[in-house]
Amino acid sequence: MSELSFTLNGADARVTPRDDESLLETLRERCGIASTKDGCAPQGQCGCCLVLIDGQPKVSCATKSAKVAGKEITTLEGVSAEDRELVARAFVAAAGLQCGFCIPGFALRALALIEKSPEPSRDEIAKAIDVHLCRCTGYAKIIDAVELLARGKRGEALPPVALEGGVGARLGRYRGAAMVLGDRPYTDDLQFDGMLHGAVRLSDHARARVVAIDTTKAEALPGVVRVATAKDVPGERWYGLIYNDWPGFVAEGEEARCVGDFIAAIAAVDRYTAQQAAALVEVTYEPLPPVTSAKASIAEGAPQVNPTHDNVLSRTAFKRGDVDDALAGSAHVVSGSFQTQRIEHLYLEPECAVAVPRDDGKLHLYTQGQGIFDDQRQVAKFLARPVEDIHVELVPNGGAFGGKEDMSIQAHTALLSHLTGRPVKLALTREQSIRVHPKRHPIGMDYTVGCDAEGRLTAIRARMLGDSGAYASVGAKVLERAAGHACGPYRVPSVDIEAIATYTNNPPCGAMRGFGANQASFGIETCMDMLAEKVGIDGWEMRWRNAVDVGDMFTTGQVLEKSVGVKKTLQAVKDRYYAAKGAGKAVGIGCGIKNSGIGNGAKEWGMCRLA
Repeated sequence: MSELSFTLNGADARVTPRDDESLLETLRERCGIASTKDGCAPQGQCGCCLVLIDGQPKVSCATKSAKVAGKEITTLEGVSAEDRELVARAFVAAAGLQCGFCIPGFALRALALIEKSPEPSRDEIAKAIDVHLCRCTGYAKIIDAVELLARGKRGEALPPVALEGGVGARLGRYRGAAMVLGDRPYTDDLQFDGMLHGAVRLSDHARARVVAIDTTKAEALPGVVRVATAKDVPGERWYGLIYNDWPGFVAEGEEARCVGDFIAAIAAVDRYTAQQAAALVEVTYEPLPPVTSAKASIAEGAPQVNPTHDNVLSRTAFKRGDVDDALAGSAHVVSGSFQTQRIEHLYLEPECAVAVPRDDGKLHLYTQGQGIFDDQRQVAKFLARPVEDIHVELVPNGGAFGGKEDMSIQAHTALLSHLTGRPVKLALTREQSIRVHPKRHPIGMDYTVGCDAEGRLTAIRARMLGDSGAYASVGAKVLERAAGHACGPYRVPSVDIEAIATYTNNPPCGAMRGFGANQASFGIETCMDMLAEKVGIDGWEMRWRNAVDVGDMFTTGQVLEKSVGVKKTLQAVKDRYYAAKGAGKAVGIGCGIKNSGIGNGAKEWGMCRLA
């Protein structure tokens, strides 16, 4: 390593990076820059780490620090106060941000674009931001924000942004300006005196018996403070949201059940050393044939995937009326088999947690998780400490969408802090994130649906088989929801629905936006189109004739009392639908429905205490 000098935001900077160190690491770890975010390092695919190098936009995670010797580096921290205010106001006024994690990269890109092209077209803006990823906004509002910014740079007045108001007022995003500028900290931005950095060693196999774990080389690496494995867990090593079927670490003699299983965790003086040590943990495996599909999981003779439960995690069934008679008397009957895929949430912020010992002996855990009380409960059991000893603070995250309901590295971070007595930050890489956290369930569906001569539904039989992966997560509830939405937003007199969640050696599947309703929609909506063709009516009319209304019975047997808006939404798109058809365009239509809260007619209560 040799000293590197460059100009950072107008000031001289001198650092001594590793030979292979990225500019992103140098800026964040050595220079205290927070606006450059790590969403995919070192892939250079998301744009969250954008900087200007001699005025040119570059992704810093794919730029070696050695390449910037003598160059001028600009981050959002270094742009003029006027530009910082303008870009923040423009993005907040246009509602061009949600979680905000990716937005500093967009903001710096926008400023660079407008510097070259003061009045860019929407196409020019879209082309400029094409190298950036945003999981929340859908990009249209970001383009709106860049247009506003360009107007502001030309001296035009930007629309006012209200920060206070009552119900019905249009308010700017809470702390939106700080998000745009990268000033509002995410978990990985937190810093504490004496803080160690963590890393983890994951399983190399989807299914294998762990014969031996040798941490000798990892422990001998200079800078390593502690290596933890299953034997170091003082409390209950298995946890979970509903079922305690997920081990914090796989112990010697046990099976690794997916490629996201944890073998060891390391605490070291810096992130690089921790990651190097994790790679030095030697694991001896006895590879075993993995169970890779839901059908294989329930086949006769299939190995038991999870030791806490047989391979059928759950069964959900809804029956009403005589489906066989109803189908036999139907004017039209269609059948189809449908398969949805496993889907990654791809939130831009990978998992990260920070654990800090308190002076009173308690542990303060900063987490981006979606359930701090679940985290508190599970971490307390993991450490064999009273629940009140674990204080969990939610740090607003850079996207979750259900994928951060389960714990990822909260327990491991807390354990390393517990064992070392020092603050510990542990962040997953993008690859590790994808291996560890639950996905949307792939569900196979077999549908048989009947209707009368006018297209009114008579009966539905559906069988659903979902792959919940190696651990339960909330898979049972997802398949319950899929079953409950199997008939879509339609009146069906006779139903026979069954949904099964299974264990496999695939990555776990759990919560994701829609929670099973999306998969069911694919099956029932396709069948509606098939029936419409047989009846001789179009898709809009088929759905209109069957749409549920107040007083109708839903799939589960719930009688709908209020807030049934299917017909209103159909009416809202009717003219556009028929205009497109009349113009000879290929046009389709589909309806979706989703419960709010518990659903199924359950009475729900909430309370708020202002302190």
